[in-house]
Amino acid sequence: MKVSALVSAYYAEPYIEGRILNLQQQTLRPQIVVVAQEKSIEARIAEGMLNGEDVLVDTPDVPSIYKAWNLGIEASKGEYITNANSDDRLAGYAIEFLASALDRNPTHAVVYADVDIVEYLTGGFDYAWRTGYFKWAEGGFQELMKHCFLGPQPMWRKSLHDKYGPFDASFQSAGDYEFWLRLAAHNETFHHLRTALGIYLKRPDQAEARFNADGTAGKEIDLARERYQ
Repeated sequence: MKVSALVSAYYAEPYIEGRILNLQQQTLRPQIVVVAQEKSIEARIAEGMLNGEDVLVDTPDVPSIYKAWNLGIEASKGEYITNANSDDRLAGYAIEFLASALDRNPTHAVVYADVDIVEYLTGGFDYAWRTGYFKWAEGGFQELMKHCFLGPQPMWRKSLHDKYGPFDASFQSAGDYEFWLRLAAHNETFHHLRTALGIYLKRPDQAEARFNADGTAGKEIDLARERYQ
């Protein structure tokens, strides 16, 4: 199995079916690992759609996003891991492009691409109306200490967790940033594909907006930086 895609499916009823279909239709079809609360509507939808080596991981409650990712990683079989947020969508060839980049560059730990911003998912990656874009920066530890530039749709080697541990599940917002800093502090490298391979749904009720508004994101970013200064 080349790639496992982690889908954290909490409060995701409007998006989960489209997310799974988007992954099933990839030119390089990943193992889909859905983490959802047991007996939830998201779990029922996923159970009816997953097949083959796909996995549904049930949880008794709603964990932090990074605890959900850790559970998904434990259940995954792929050489590479990508997080597949329920309300994001990828180009049909994105998984293949990202995995091929890691195949070609065995010294690179993580690969990431640019992302287009949308306010509606109608039309999917090919036809959704773009309202903006993220063209990410590049660099290593020093640049990453200034800002997180890997975006919401990276792909990384599963073996990194054997070397450096899981995501810190105590984080609510910046656990991925903390993990990227952990890698960079050990001289692991990141590879930027300078093309948009996904769309990011900007909506007012998403967790990112809430954590920015209540100060959680800023506090966790500071904590992550303090660990590796």
